[in-house]
Amino acid sequence: MVAFHPSEREVNCLNTCLRSLPENIGYAVVANDYLPGEPIDLLAEYADSWLCNSDNPGYGRAVNRLVKTLPNIPKYLGVLNTDLQWNNGTFATMMSWMDQHPDVVLVAPRILDPSGNEQKLCKRNPTVLGLLSRRFILDWFKPGWLKRYDRWYVMADSSYEDQFDVPYLSGCCMVMQSKPFLQIDGFDERYFLYLEDADLTREMSLWGRCQHFSGASVVHSWGRGNYKSLRLMVVNFQSAWRYFCKWGWKFW
Repeated sequence: MVAFHPSEREVNCLNTCLRSLPENIGYAVVANDYLPGEPIDLLAEYADSWLCNSDNPGYGRAVNRLVKTLPNIPKYLGVLNTDLQWNNGTFATMMSWMDQHPDVVLVAPRILDPSGNEQKLCKRNPTVLGLLSRRFILDWFKPGWLKRYDRWYVMADSSYEDQFDVPYLSGCCMVMQSKPFLQIDGFDERYFLYLEDADLTREMSLWGRCQHFSGASVVHSWGRGNYKSLRLMVVNFQSAWRYFCKWGWKFW
């Protein structure tokens, strides 16, 4: 998992979940822009691998660095944010299901908010209209056709109680087969933040199916930082530019 100055409360919740993992599931932590004495230090004692970056290389690059430190690469790799909580057995269930479906190379569980409501984070491949509409146009100002487009873009009519293939899975919680992840050289490090998960899903889909898995769920305390920060908004634009230059410009 990738940490960037998580709060003490966040780390305590995460530590409770990590300590409940079965013995055959380990965890590794990479702390970006690390400062000694931070709350994240609590996770170091039982971590299978612990990496402190004095710089902030971004999300995907940090994951790649961490994977390179692992003495043995497991069959599955999980990529997690630090603002997650889950029940016992969640990741064992996901990996057991993937064992039974070897054609599936990447899965994301149901993502719930702290109130237990579904966060519908499955999306179609990014489009210019989809990104602009969701970032800059208020819902009450959108015409009917754009609201319908938004629903199509975020796969809002899909049943999250079922398994289904997804072109763009949320990077807040993913479990993937390590072999194809290594074959594609991990995350594309040209993305500092944002759309690295869209890019990864698309790369992994060349090796197998990428799916929403309804049999497990996590709670995600989601903060839309790019809505509040001009700097992060610029980073978002940079990521979008890199994505479309790589995969082709799709406007709608």
